[in-house]
Amino acid sequence: MEKFLAAVGAFVFAVILVTGLSLLMAYPTMWVVNYLFTSSVISGLFGVAQLTFWKALWLNYITAALFKGTTTVNSSK
Repeated sequence: MEKFLAAVGAFVFAVILVTGLSLLMAYPTMWVVNYLFTSSVISGLFGVAQLTFWKALWLNYITAALFKGTTTVNSSK
């Protein structure tokens, strides 16, 4: 029972950590997209709307899922 509670606690901690980091990184994403990419010139040419916090958060989730690195370990020597 103690191992189960330790595993559940570790899982909850990992979920809270990932969620907190995602929320933290949504602000820089929102800033970069809104203030660097959607300047008045680009908005005038292409009609790009500003990015909200929640859209920036989902953009972080999607890019993390699409571009996360995979590592393979070759155990044979």
